[in-house]
Amino acid sequence: MPNEEVLVEILECEQNTQIAHLILNSPETLNSLTLNMVNLISDLLDAWEQNSQIKMILISGSGEKAFCAGGDIRALYESMCDENGPIFAEEFFESEYRLDYRLHNYPKPIISLLDGIVMGGGAGLMFASSYKITTERTRFAMPEIGVGLFPDVGFTHEIKKLPEGLGLYIMLTATNLNAADTAFCNLTNSTLNSNDFDEFYTDIKQLAWVDNHDENIKLLDSLINQKKYLTNTQSFPKSKIKEELSTIQKLTKGDNLVTVVKNIFSYDTEDEWYAKGKQTIKNGSPTSAHLIWLQCQNSPKLNLKEVFLFELNLAIQITRQGDFKEGVRALIIDKDNTPDWKFDSIENVSQDWVKEHIKLAWESNPLEDL
Repeated sequence: MPNEEVLVEILECEQNTQIAHLILNSPETLNSLTLNMVNLISDLLDAWEQNSQIKMILISGSGEKAFCAGGDIRALYESMCDENGPIFAEEFFESEYRLDYRLHNYPKPIISLLDGIVMGGGAGLMFASSYKITTERTRFAMPEIGVGLFPDVGFTHEIKKLPEGLGLYIMLTATNLNAADTAFCNLTNSTLNSNDFDEFYTDIKQLAWVDNHDENIKLLDSLINQKKYLTNTQSFPKSKIKEELSTIQKLTKGDNLVTVVKNIFSYDTEDEWYAKGKQTIKNGSPTSAHLIWLQCQNSPKLNLKEVFLFELNLAIQITRQGDFKEGVRALIIDKDNTPDWKFDSIENVSQDWVKEHIKLAWESNPLEDL
């Protein structure tokens, strides 16, 4: 056990092979990632890549509430308050994005067991995993608009995988997605009932792991698609996103953000699901809404490395510009829930202000070496 925040269990498998089980162990913070956790995980990945016995990595979170609910928001806030500038914030985002990119390109299969809340930093681990397993307790969201940030950790790369319009909608509204929703959105690729965890752990240890990533994925497919597991997921909640797709796509059609937001607010419905989304947009950072629109415009143009370069630049500019600091103060620190955003409405945000966020934050992006 290298550290209490990150626990490691080595599962002994058939033919002298192993699975490295990495457990995010900070249940009191819903397993949110600290910089220390990010660095520890990176070091473990280095060691496991060189260990020929280890054939697969399994990531889970401690407790039943969360897989991982984000990053170390309080530490980021303290950094933004530092008179010397947000030096820690820059280090945190760079290290987190390096880890996510590494996971995307890791030579061994990675399973994320997405039980409970999955947001922010947890979503980054999820996106980068080869096998993304949801449960009946999965609650995925990208709620960054509420604190003046933007959906990062590679989500710009994921947007193009979703049905048209859905990425924009769930980012603007911070909509909570269940297991069926994430599958419909092409964000996850399997489900497992939490009651089956112990049996699943037993079964994966009995698989005949080989030295081939794709062959090991096939072994996992054959296991998790067994009738005994599929039967126990049939009672999972249905997908609200799927039911509302045609409406969402109509609402998100528009040549600019202001038009789309007007469409959403003018939609006349008594459905509380839509009302929550409208309230999130109303309460959220107008600057963040414009950066979300920018993400959607850039998603089809950028490869994975370019996404992390783009997002790191945005993240660092945001730490310097004020709304993120104010959002965290209002929702997390003082909890008065009345953030004083730089602009009072989406309509009033100037394009010059948006452009300030995509200016290069340094002479050379620290992630150029990815």
